[in-house]
Amino acid sequence: MKHVFTWRLAVLVLTLGVSGCAIQRIHSAADEELAAGKYETAVGTLEAGFKDHPDSTELRSALLKARAEVITRLITAATAARTQGQFDQAEELLARAQRIEPGNLRARELSQALAIERRVASAQSRAQELLSKGQLGDALRIVVEGLKDSPRQPDLLAMQRDLERRLRESKPFGSRLLAESRPVSLDFRDANLRTVLDVVSRNSGINFVLDKDIRNDVRVNIYMVNASVEDALDLIVSSNQLAKKVLDERTILVYPNTLEKQREFQEQVIRVFYLASADAKGAAAFLKSMLKIKEPFIDERSNMLALRESPEAIQVVERLLALYDTGEPEVMLELEVLEVGASRLTDLGLKFPDTVTFTPLPPDGFSSLTVANLRNITGDRVGVSVAGLLLNLKREVGDFEVLANPRIRTKNKEKAKILVGNKVPVITTTTSQNGFVSDNVNYIDVGLKLDLEPVVYADDDVMIKVNLEVSSLADQVKTSTGLIAYQIQTRNAGTTLRLRDGETQVLAGLISREQRSTSSRLPGAGDIPVLGRLFSSQLDNGQRSELVLAITPRVLRNVRPLDASEAEIWIGTENQTRLRSTTSRPAATSSDTTGAPKVPATPGNAPAPAVGSAPLARGTDASPGIPPTLRLNGPAQVKVGQEFSVLMEITAPSDIRGFSLKLSGDETLATVIDVTPGLFFSQDGVAAVPSRSVVDGALQVGVMRQQPIGVNGSGAAAMLRLKALKEGRYEIGFIRAEATPADTSTGASMNAGTGPPLQIDIKP
Repeated sequence: MKHVFTWRLAVLVLTLGVSGCAIQRIHSAADEELAAGKYETAVGTLEAGFKDHPDSTELRSALLKARAEVITRLITAATAARTQGQFDQAEELLARAQRIEPGNLRARELSQALAIERRVASAQSRAQELLSKGQLGDALRIVVEGLKDSPRQPDLLAMQRDLERRLRESKPFGSRLLAESRPVSLDFRDANLRTVLDVVSRNSGINFVLDKDIRNDVRVNIYMVNASVEDALDLIVSSNQLAKKVLDERTILVYPNTLEKQREFQEQVIRVFYLASADAKGAAAFLKSMLKIKEPFIDERSNMLALRESPEAIQVVERLLALYDTGEPEVMLELEVLEVGASRLTDLGLKFPDTVTFTPLPPDGFSSLTVANLRNITGDRVGVSVAGLLLNLKREVGDFEVLANPRIRTKNKEKAKILVGNKVPVITTTTSQNGFVSDNVNYIDVGLKLDLEPVVYADDDVMIKVNLEVSSLADQVKTSTGLIAYQIQTRNAGTTLRLRDGETQVLAGLISREQRSTSSRLPGAGDIPVLGRLFSSQLDNGQRSELVLAITPRVLRNVRPLDASEAEIWIGTENQTRLRSTTSRPAATSSDTTGAPKVPATPGNAPAPAVGSAPLARGTDASPGIPPTLRLNGPAQVKVGQEFSVLMEITAPSDIRGFSLKLSGDETLATVIDVTPGLFFSQDGVAAVPSRSVVDGALQVGVMRQQPIGVNGSGAAAMLRLKALKEGRYEIGFIRAEATPADTSTGASMNAGTGPPLQIDIKP
């Protein structure tokens, strides 16, 4: 029986040993596969091992750790690939993570974000392609759709601003939903509404659908010359208490402008905004004060704002929130606090004895003096003690400087506090009525205290409220109860400054000065003029300290300056809110400025649409032989790394087909990125081709119309897009300017007049 038990025990030990070795081999194999980057294989090895050894806590722990580590590695690599724009690689890594752990929430969220970024990148690519073809309106629509997926995508926002600027400069009528953009001339007196719309339809190709509740007796009086179809329709419907709905680019529904009809025909859009920087309550108040909209829904938990409005109103809201939801300005305050001190001590002269001490001595054989012994005191029994003569030759000179150089970053209108020093305990004792005694400890800040509150303005000025206090312990004061209090020396300064970004202001003059003079003299002899110095000792002790504070604000983030297309938003009327162009529109006048024939409108004789008017000022009568003049226009100040535009404005009394320029400019300060033809050379629809080259270090720019037809007048000839490279004053000017006349049979190009060079300050 004993042998059987021994045999079973041996088998059990052997089995456990073999099992332990197998688990260790599985663990080692998984570690090697992890190190080699074979994540799926490593997890599979551990899963298979755990399946074979389900009771092994070591394998279970290793499996959980390996799975978590693999998921972390894959998500980290996917995030890095996503940041670098390698979307395919990031998608593959996230798919691997989801195969290893199908329920991983982070991997699923990143996959969704990656899909959005793909759509945004595709929108950006398509918009860039349309932009290269000159289709600005279509490119802008794609950018706006892309921003709905990612409202704060910086590349799309920059492209949107650039496209809006170009459309502002190139399209005086703004972007429209209608396919017809040619101007028309209308002259109707007491005409029926259906008749007017029929005339407009037959001459513009726009179809009209009239609601059954529109009265038949609606009469129209309108006289417009060189007006857009859309503006004409807006005036017709608004002046007759009607409203319109654009069904497609060539179909319009006209209905009575009543609340019931608006509910029936007006489209509704629910738009949800997640604000990044602004407060949802403040954004809702801003929208309600600017627009006539329904009460927005606000979720403070997620800082979300939701609206239900018409598509036109939602477009306006998107523009307003893009301006409102910006990051708060931040500033870095660089401080330097110095306490400069000096001490001077001089102790010079003879110090004579100032005391003589007589001490009676007891008689011999006595250890102390008694009253009876006083009768026997003689001069021999009196001791005398006289201090020695002391020569003082001491000179001490000391200079010290205490320096603190803190740097603190804070948001706009937020207080920042700095304490460099100690907290000194002050103990107070409280005794209750029943005799219970308790100690209370309060702390006093001693050292350097700074309280700062900056206000960052849009022009990079920073107003700072400064409160400075420098304190130190002086003496200890002991109360009658035995408690110790402290005497604290302090110096305070408070002021309000307004400084430029990077400007340093020094606050000084907090001076503490102490001068002490002490003389020890021999009576009588020490008061003799001049000679008295031989019978006296003079101690002069002087101390002086000054507190200096230097403060320099560095604006790290500020509100972005808005261009004209962003700062000014035309939104139609209060009852009909929609985005409109801010550029000037052709006015209805008594004469047709384009020279197009104006035919009186009758039921049988409709006016023909006028030929598209020039978007820039154009003379009708050219003055032959007079050379054009060119001048540069651009910003006065930009920042390093910022892209900016320089506009070439031209005035041409005679017809010209193009021009060729040679410009001067320091390439180390700014470089030219692109040249775009202006509207001057394409005012009649003929395309213009730009050219750009660098010859002998000088930039040569040219623009030529594709047809040998000249134009005259004034406007934008070309636009240079540049990028600031480093700090300095950049100056761009004309070296040579030649214009190509429309009639080249008379000879070569003619010299053009030029304006002064343009100077631009590039700030850091």
